[in-house]
Amino acid sequence: MSCRSCKTGIIEFFPLGQMPPINSFLKKEEIADEKKYNLSVGFCPECYLVQLIDTIAPEELFKNYIYFSSTSDSFLQHCKKVADELTEKLNLASESLVLEIASNDGAQLQYFKELGIKVLGVDPAQNIASVANEKGIPTIAEFFNYDFAKKLKKEKNVQADLVFGANVLAHVPEITDFIKGVKEILTPKGTAVFEFPYVKGLMENKFDTIYHEHVFYYSLIALKNVFEKADLEIYDVQMTYMQGGSLMIFISNPGVFPISENVENLITQEIESGFDKLETYQKISENVLRLKNELTGLLEKIKREGKKIAAYSVPAKGNILLNYFGINENYLDFIVDKSKAKQGLYTPGTHLLVHSLEKIDEQKPDYLLVLCWNIADEVINMEELRAYRQRGGKFIVPVPEIKIL
Repeated sequence: MSCRSCKTGIIEFFPLGQMPPINSFLKKEEIADEKKYNLSVGFCPECYLVQLIDTIAPEELFKNYIYFSSTSDSFLQHCKKVADELTEKLNLASESLVLEIASNDGAQLQYFKELGIKVLGVDPAQNIASVANEKGIPTIAEFFNYDFAKKLKKEKNVQADLVFGANVLAHVPEITDFIKGVKEILTPKGTAVFEFPYVKGLMENKFDTIYHEHVFYYSLIALKNVFEKADLEIYDVQMTYMQGGSLMIFISNPGVFPISENVENLITQEIESGFDKLETYQKISENVLRLKNELTGLLEKIKREGKKIAAYSVPAKGNILLNYFGINENYLDFIVDKSKAKQGLYTPGTHLLVHSLEKIDEQKPDYLLVLCWNIADEVINMEELRAYRQRGGKFIVPVPEIKIL
């Protein structure tokens, strides 16, 4: 397998085995025909890009998608903050255009629209694009790439002052073509901003961000190489708390903005931390195996004591953890999720029926395993779980280290 950016041979360092598409929830009659695919991660020794060995066609993963951005309150708060801060930083105004790639149900764009800025979303999931359009967020149901960007620019005269993408840069197998499209659709003095889980999270046991939708796991040193190939430069970078730790990068045509010292500082830190060396990544598998043994041992102990355990929420990361750790009905009494789109379906791979939150009050479990660990504080303080807390129910947060709260 060669690197998707520089074509050098990549070296596998973390095989997770055969996994189903992790957002493909199932009806009962579909379980027998469920497909699984190899999931393993490799490292490019030439350009330092961490990436999947094998991928699934994006059409299979994203054409009918079940994740709606607006489900999480903390995510919406983050979206509002991002809109406010970028509007100020980039001097956006009523004549500006914000184009969001993988805009989902318009969760982010709605806040730019509220500020009086023109918006346009692009998202390949037809079901979700329809929801966004119904909310008054103009959204085109297409995959973003170079050909699409050229067509949009030529036929609709679209050029964006801000191209924005949250949790999309990691999803695109044809990354060089994608970035060419970004350059094409950007105004000469515009900025592209991308936010995505930081590769450092893999070294901190946040392994459950590895799934087929995430083709890449980015460091800044790798991204610098990727964007320079498309004649774009990263002029600023920030850390955000999203997804348990993300990077937000700012990109422009060369020379438009001065390069922030944040860029050079982070590159220096990455080199010092060995992000350019295979050995750094080879330690991940051993650390995750240790976490697996600790968590399954804890769940077994609780079950031996005759206590009930339910899992709260089944995001993509939660399904990876359940599958890779082998946590199924032998460990869990049931599983719930706030999303109505998932309720009544079975989880990919582990085939657990997803219930509504009311199941918690009916069955009165002693522990909730919080699979959306990145928003554990939000979950623990949810009004819907007040009765559970008052009964003395406990929360198990499994990543990056096990906590019982």
